[in-house]
Amino acid sequence: MNNQKTEPKIILVGGGSCSGKSTLAKNIFRELSPSTFVERISIDDYYKDLADRDSVLLNDYNFDSPEAIDSNLLFTHMQTLLAGKHVKRQHYDFKTHSISYPGTDVNPATFIIVEGIFALYYKELRKMAAASIFLESPADIRLIKRIKRDRAERGLDVDLIIRQYCETVRPMHELYVASSIKYADLIVDSGKFDEVTNLKKAMHFLSGKFNL
Repeated sequence: MNNQKTEPKIILVGGGSCSGKSTLAKNIFRELSPSTFVERISIDDYYKDLADRDSVLLNDYNFDSPEAIDSNLLFTHMQTLLAGKHVKRQHYDFKTHSISYPGTDVNPATFIIVEGIFALYYKELRKMAAASIFLESPADIRLIKRIKRDRAERGLDVDLIIRQYCETVRPMHELYVASSIKYADLIVDSGKFDEVTNLKKAMHFLSGKFNL
């Protein structure tokens, strides 16, 4: 791969909840990292801080609307990175619904991988991006993965997970996420193909686009 210093390039990885976005983004990061400078950012870390909200009321909060994201901060951070400056990394804790700052910096790397359900939804991000990938996956597969994840990582019970899926996740996906597939430079199907195959497809696409 080419080690020549270039301007930062943003790669968007979008798709529905539990479609495999994070896995693909991490795999691309690992594939690129040995030979070039890469950073990875999750849009999930830009959820608005809700630490002061009643925890019971948060069970009905719509986390699957674009309004739940501090998009202005996200856009500002991306613009700052493209300008060659670093930003402070933040982390959103889904158990406390608060934002913490680990203290590390996100630097203006050669490639900045930005992943999340709204990665291809925001036109501001699309204008800044050099490439975009969308992961397709059947709704039933995504729901099964979401149940497993939310039980293991967020301590939610099955009834709440299913209720949230029916009331917000599914309708918001249909309204905001599914339609963003039309903005993708590459579409991969995580329902039909395993992560190794999808990584190969993604790397073939990126290698051709950026002469890696």
